[in-house]
Amino acid sequence: MINIKNRVKQILFDADDTLWENNIYYLEANRDFFALITENGFEKEEIVKDFDNLEMKVIRKRGYGSINYVYILEELFKKYNNHSKSKLDYGRLQEIKKRFLEHPLQKPLIFKDVVKTLNYLRGKYNLFILTKGDQEEQSGKIVHSELDKLVDDYFVVPEKNDREYRRILEKFSWKAHETCMVGNSPKSDINPALRSGMYAIHIPYRDTWKVDIEPIISHNGYFTILKSFSELITVL
Repeated sequence: MINIKNRVKQILFDADDTLWENNIYYLEANRDFFALITENGFEKEEIVKDFDNLEMKVIRKRGYGSINYVYILEELFKKYNNHSKSKLDYGRLQEIKKRFLEHPLQKPLIFKDVVKTLNYLRGKYNLFILTKGDQEEQSGKIVHSELDKLVDDYFVVPEKNDREYRRILEKFSWKAHETCMVGNSPKSDINPALRSGMYAIHIPYRDTWKVDIEPIISHNGYFTILKSFSELITVL
């Protein structure tokens, strides 16, 4: 475990599934949607494959966010409805969409000890939230959670990759070795930060989005993994 006290000046925090629950709502909607389609004679394996393929296409063309996720459900519903011997239950699709869309509009369910830990780190470091996705949706979750009051600023970007991390470093004239990224996603939080010369702290989440999972790269002592958000106090 690295100890970077007095080594870094600014800390970036991922939002979804690092500061609050997020992916569980997508998984719940997936479960209900897949059940709706399989009940009409289609194989789940086929549905999941179609979902994954369309999801990647939508991300590339339209980006992330709840509205784009709902678009995927609607498009797949149309496809399977056209190939079904009997019409699928459109009312159930509407119920799935309604339940899912209620979550992003509500105050996010913040993980235990996040507020306490951020309060501890305030004053010791400059704190920022860095999240990817729809500008309005992500900003809304940050404000509704009131975590914006505990950080210096927050950034919402279309994608979190090497280029974006280096752009932020350059924009604020931050030195990479004085900057730390904290998050649950190897693909979006950890690896691009490490490749940019930053410290990275991985806090795994039980249901990290499968698109965000990949092996951690070689880190040369700039990486550590913690079991919980509150453990940040032990290394910062």
